[in-house]
Parts: sequence; C-alpha cells; structure tokens
Amino acid sequence: MNHKTLHPSDLIARCLLMQRDTYWVAMCIDLDLAVQASSAVEAQKLLREQMISYVSEAIEIDQAHAAELLHRRAPVGYFVMYYVAKLLSVTKKHQSYESAMPMAPVHA
Repeated sequence: MNHKTLHPSDLIARCLLMQRDTYWVAMCIDLDLAVQASSAVEAQKLLREQMISYVSEAIEIDQAHAAELLHRRAPVGYFVMYYVAKLLSVTKKHQSYESAMPMAPVHA
C-alpha cells in the first residue's frame, strides 16, 4: 500500500464563514462541507462537528474510497472567496479561518 507523506499543510483545513440575510454559512473548502446556523459561532461549531464526523466515517467506514473523500475540494469560486476574504483581513460578512484537520485513530 502506498502512503503519502504528510505535509504540515495537510493538517490545516481552510474554512470560510459568510453572513447571509438571517443566518451564517461556514464552509470547509478542503473537504467541500458546509453548514448553516443562526450565529457565526454556532456555524463554526457545527462545521467542526461535521468535519470530525466526515473524516472519521471516511477512514473507518468507507476505507475503499477514503483517499477520494479526503481530497474532495469545493468549487474554485469558493477558493477565490476564501483568499479574497483572507487578503482583505476580516469583513463583517465574510471571514476566512483555518482549523486543525480532524484526525482519526489508527487501529492496530
């Protein structure tokens, strides 16, 4: 089995937080996951929970497709939004942030 050498950037997930009319959307552009909530804090919390669940299931349940699932990316437009938000620092309606990539335990 071929194993890819981990690079430190593989352990960081790029995320985007966007305010809509009456709710917030948090996205992980590295895993193409998104959630919505009534507050920015709640959206970030829900996204973190979803990331942990997604990575755990990909590694523990769907091992045959784990590599594909863990390298699934959002459409390029969301990467553009992420880097524009990052360059402009933080605006009230769009923020970029980074989160530690969830790790799943390795079973012996």
